[in-house]
Amino acid sequence: MNVLVCDDDQALCDEIAHNIREAIGEKPRELVGKNLSDELTAFFKNIKGYLNFDALENCESLPANPFDESIVILDNNLTLLDVAGAPLTAESVAGYLRAFTRADYIISLNLNSDVDFDLRYLVGDFSTRADLAVNTPHLANRALWTGKAADAKDGFLPWYWPRLTTVVARRRKQIAFVRDHLDDSVLRSLGFDKTRTGLLSAHALGALSPTAEPEGAENGGVSPEEISFTEVFVARDRSLPVRRERENLAKATSNEVVRDIIARTVAADIDFWFRRDIVGPQEPLVDLPHLLSRLPFLLGKQAKDLRGWNKCIDVREPPFTLDEQYDVHLAPAKYKHDLWVPNACFWWHELKSDEKLDELFFLAEEGDWADVVFCEDRSSFANRESKTGGSPIEFPAEFESAWGRRYVAHIAGYQYAPRSRLAS
Repeated sequence: MNVLVCDDDQALCDEIAHNIREAIGEKPRELVGKNLSDELTAFFKNIKGYLNFDALENCESLPANPFDESIVILDNNLTLLDVAGAPLTAESVAGYLRAFTRADYIISLNLNSDVDFDLRYLVGDFSTRADLAVNTPHLANRALWTGKAADAKDGFLPWYWPRLTTVVARRRKQIAFVRDHLDDSVLRSLGFDKTRTGLLSAHALGALSPTAEPEGAENGGVSPEEISFTEVFVARDRSLPVRRERENLAKATSNEVVRDIIARTVAADIDFWFRRDIVGPQEPLVDLPHLLSRLPFLLGKQAKDLRGWNKCIDVREPPFTLDEQYDVHLAPAKYKHDLWVPNACFWWHELKSDEKLDELFFLAEEGDWADVVFCEDRSSFANRESKTGGSPIEFPAEFESAWGRRYVAHIAGYQYAPRSRLAS
């Protein structure tokens, strides 16, 4: 795994590199101070032609640079860099690096050092232009890289964290998928038929494209099912903030270099959209721990034992210890495009309308399963009421969803924000 750390200060860069070595046993590459300034200056000089060129159909391949084929970690504060113009931050360069290099995954570091766990949208800092925003100490938590609860420092493992050891392969597949479907409908390509599209929240539709309008509305908008990946590129400014530049690039999709630029940008946007607006609300897709919270009888006899609940989500491959229940009920409703979801997901409305599942629900009796809740900050189930104190805390996430109330263990030493949600 190729990891590149970028910072304006050598001492801070060494600290970041030390944390990464502590977690994965590998030393990352470093780009620091003047070397970083020189590379960024050359980079922005090189991409001017792509942003202002009138004949993009003829543009040539992107020049190779140190950011290629890496997980790029950018410390957000880059104010010591000797570059012309306003002081740089990770947020001011992340989108351009995504579009105009072959960087695989971009992490903004210390964007908000007062937040360890996001109580709003369960994605980290939702305002970041990078793929993920975390803080320097998190990089030493091996669980951020592996996704395994056994590796979690202090037990801290937000369910929304990606597994960094897998993000490069996933992102490359996402880019290839978008590249092959640039002119196609986003929703139809991703398995959303008319019924499934109708289940998307207004927030999800608006986040996909500001022109998307629910079916039946007549306000001059566009049917969500007709929005293409290229139209998403033009509509969203998360990577490239100037609309005119995006429109210019979108006119030249016959050029292979331009197609790659657009595909890289849109792949990151759709990935973020899935995490915040589809997987986050757990509607219309639901992942396994949140599904078990709704239908605990799927666990069968192991539903009475907390260890059975956690064993089920520790297993990464079907049937997740559910055996026959999985084959009969869950497999037919499984979301097929796995490259867009970090964990297995299922169509909730299909499960909800499964008459046999309804029968099992009504046949179940009180006491057939343990009274447990899923702790989003530990990625594991815990008893709702602890005999030793410190019971999980319920909070309302900021979703347009019937399933917005969640739980955290609230681990000491970590900051949860905004704190007002813990009191709601």
